[in-house]
Amino acid sequence: MISRRDRFIQIIEVLSRHGFGFAVGGIKPEWRAPLARARLLKTQTFHTQPEHLRMALEELGPTFIKLGQLVSTRPDLLPPGYADELHKLQDNTPPVPVDQIAALIEAEPDSQAEEILAHIDPTPVATGSIGQAHIATYKGRDVIVKVRRPGVMDEVNRDLEIMSDLAKLASRYWPAARDYDLEGLVNEFNDSLRGELDYLQEARNAQRMAENFTGHPRIHIPEIFWEATSSRVLTMERMFGVKINNYPALEDAGVDRHLLAREATDAICKMVFEDGFFHADPHPGNLFVEPDGRIAIIDFGMVGELSEEFRDHLITLMLGVVQSNARRATTGLLGLTATGEHDVSKRDLERDVAVMMRRYANKPLEEVRVGELMGDLVHVLRYHKLQLPRQSALLLRMLVTAESMGTGLDPHFDLVSVLQPYAERFILHRLSPDALMARLRSSVEDAMQMSVDIPEYVRRLIVVLERGGFDVHLRTEELEPVMKSGAKIGHQVVAGGIIAASINGTAHIVASDPERWKKYHTPIIVGGMSTVGVLSGYLAVSSNVDRARKLVRTLRGKRRRGLS
Repeated sequence: MISRRDRFIQIIEVLSRHGFGFAVGGIKPEWRAPLARARLLKTQTFHTQPEHLRMALEELGPTFIKLGQLVSTRPDLLPPGYADELHKLQDNTPPVPVDQIAALIEAEPDSQAEEILAHIDPTPVATGSIGQAHIATYKGRDVIVKVRRPGVMDEVNRDLEIMSDLAKLASRYWPAARDYDLEGLVNEFNDSLRGELDYLQEARNAQRMAENFTGHPRIHIPEIFWEATSSRVLTMERMFGVKINNYPALEDAGVDRHLLAREATDAICKMVFEDGFFHADPHPGNLFVEPDGRIAIIDFGMVGELSEEFRDHLITLMLGVVQSNARRATTGLLGLTATGEHDVSKRDLERDVAVMMRRYANKPLEEVRVGELMGDLVHVLRYHKLQLPRQSALLLRMLVTAESMGTGLDPHFDLVSVLQPYAERFILHRLSPDALMARLRSSVEDAMQMSVDIPEYVRRLIVVLERGGFDVHLRTEELEPVMKSGAKIGHQVVAGGIIAASINGTAHIVASDPERWKKYHTPIIVGGMSTVGVLSGYLAVSSNVDRARKLVRTLRGKRRRGLS
């Protein structure tokens, strides 16, 4: 392996060479012929700017190819021409000889190497920059053994360090790099690639997915053989079947393609809205239709995880679009994005979202294409220099891929009709009494913690002021009223939080499903309003008790003076 210094120079040379290519790629078409005749430009070697970027990454090797593949999933960062070209990135890494693969397996402690190597196919079924896969037999079962390439960890660590340095330089001298948080993108790529290097993480992802689909009759997740798995070797059940985009083979097998499209996308919707944990790369090469009709899903190196708060923002965005409510859609969109280092005008963003939504205003829901809608949203994001966090970008890519897969199986496929019931169930779940009580409990706990912390914050402030050189002379008797005031404010914050949560919860419960809660309207409203009334009374009394005491003291004083 070459040194870090030599590799840095090599990277700069390649980027410089293709940087010149970027300039040539920008030449207007009508100028190319005269330049070619003057031998200043070779038309047979002419490439577009996106092609030069792809070729530079391929020339730089595995780490940069993986970077290009990651960036190709980020339409918020690149124009469509670049994203389409980076999708063509080819990993032409030659396979590792089987004797080296055998040595790597034998080097792993408790890898069951003897049994696996006795029945391993020397020809790999798949090769890549990170590792390669072989068919084998283990415990009488057909398995796939994935092995990490030798030396790849050191190569990746070296290249990641160089990428980080280049990102810092670019952020310092190139304003666009700061606008798009180039350093953050490199850090995201760092985490993603290190996750792919660790086969134990992929195994855990597969097992978690299998647990989520326990009892699901139509989805098959490969079993992991943990006793033959490590961070460098992954042994899992081999999947058999027809690739989901092999349409002639599906027809020959008598598969109902319309039903298959709905089942596959139904599984994806379950991952997003019910589990909050999804396969981030459901391209046709990772989905198979087995002889018994089940859908087998493989390759869990890239997954996404969604918090309930994130899914709330997603639902807000979807409802805003469906209801033609630009303000609601903008609120949801901002919840799914990051603003970077610049301020975003919500008014301008809402205006552009409203303009975008007019194109869908008169369309029936079944005619709305998710890919088209996402493309329009991404255009708005790029214009306002908003960035998609990793989970948002992965989700967007996954939904577009799912719709493409569905329409490939069935030209009349409608992803929105599959999404809708899951979204509705998620909304009802978030507005259920149990969910609202949990959120109310969390709000109360936060408010109570704040009331407890306020006196400590006052103490810390005093320490900071003293250490900062200010002359602060506070006697104990002077500090005590401040502490009491802080505690009282904290109690009022708790009461105010409970009042707000009670009003919000009561309104949501009644509005979420009027028919369902019709017979409970009176007790819910009475209970909610009683809670609000009691706490409002407490707020009124606690806010004015000092004023009342002062008024009483004044009246007593006047009375004494009158008597005297």
